[in-house]
Amino acid sequence: MASSRNRIVLMLLAVGLLIGGPSWIPVTPPPRPVGPLELVQPFLITYDRHEHHVVVFLADHPDYSGIEAMITLRRGQPPLLRAIIKLHDGSQIDHFNDAELARGWAGIFTGRQTVVRPIHFEVRKVHGLPRLRLRLTSYRGEDIDLYFEAAAPPSPELGGFINPGGSSQSASLPLMWANASSAPSDATVLTIDEVPFAPGGPAPGVPGGFYTRDFHIGVFRAGHQALELLSAPSRLEAGEYWVYQDQLGNSHLYEILTVEGDELTIRKTTTSPALTEEVVTAERVGERLELRSVRATGRRGYEGSAHPPPPAGLTLDLSTPGRFSVSLGEHADLVTGTASREEHAPTEGWTLEPVEPSWATSRQVTAAVTRRGDADLVDNEIGEP
Repeated sequence: MASSRNRIVLMLLAVGLLIGGPSWIPVTPPPRPVGPLELVQPFLITYDRHEHHVVVFLADHPDYSGIEAMITLRRGQPPLLRAIIKLHDGSQIDHFNDAELARGWAGIFTGRQTVVRPIHFEVRKVHGLPRLRLRLTSYRGEDIDLYFEAAAPPSPELGGFINPGGSSQSASLPLMWANASSAPSDATVLTIDEVPFAPGGPAPGVPGGFYTRDFHIGVFRAGHQALELLSAPSRLEAGEYWVYQDQLGNSHLYEILTVEGDELTIRKTTTSPALTEEVVTAERVGERLELRSVRATGRRGYEGSAHPPPPAGLTLDLSTPGRFSVSLGEHADLVTGTASREEHAPTEGWTLEPVEPSWATSRQVTAAVTRRGDADLVDNEIGEP
């Protein structure tokens, strides 16, 4: 049984999760040596499932290589919109219509510029073909207006696993799956400050854009977190938990769901708007906990207590020594490669080196947790091996 103090911590965290915002937890942690059974999931990963996704590629703009938007419907709230301007150098600028999400995003993830803008999006069908409109003001004040008219109904044949090319190569390892997509018709046009730009494919035979219905994206991201331990389990059993607070005031709860022999299943929930629920498995090896898998489910902390069953979400599997695989929902082993773990006190680090597919080999993931005093510093980098 948790102590009375721990029950109060859990109650206050639950309030923060229910309202979907950061929680201040008025608990002064006792002085503690950092124990080997402390658990911090080291990878900064996100997973989202968007009802609509659209991208157009630009061949003749001097600075931009494309415009992209992801639309998530929310119960009782306006849709969440994220528009991305892609530059020819591979960098990207994120435009959000949600200030809280933008703040959380910018406070954790590195290598990307983030701005808040009103974004207008509408989609409808005419004779069975999707037509959509996207309007926003860019990060440098341009009026962007995209009219996309599909050439045919969305089809699985134009969907599947997506090669991101060179986009955001030093900031992310993305896994994207389009369930059903359409290419644009000749009526599709993008105007920037009233200057029209026709979509142009990035390679011969590639359409100038896509509209997707049901778009899944899971991403390993470069970034930084500083976590302060507020509460720790008195013993490793179901119902016990760790509570952390990050540099933005967000709370992160690791609750032990099951203990079977030396294997623990742990549910991580968070008040951070940029991160979502995770299901973690760890193995007790001697006097330490070693990570075996992580599944980001895409559920925010306020979206209910029961996590969706596997394989929903993005899953990192580290159960085979020296290897890793990443799956997206029922699509298994989309990215595979070698995995290594090193420990040089006070830092524990993981390296994921992709082998397949070939486009992922330039996006090595390194994740490190450094313990300094009462803080755990989490640093993730993406880049060439």
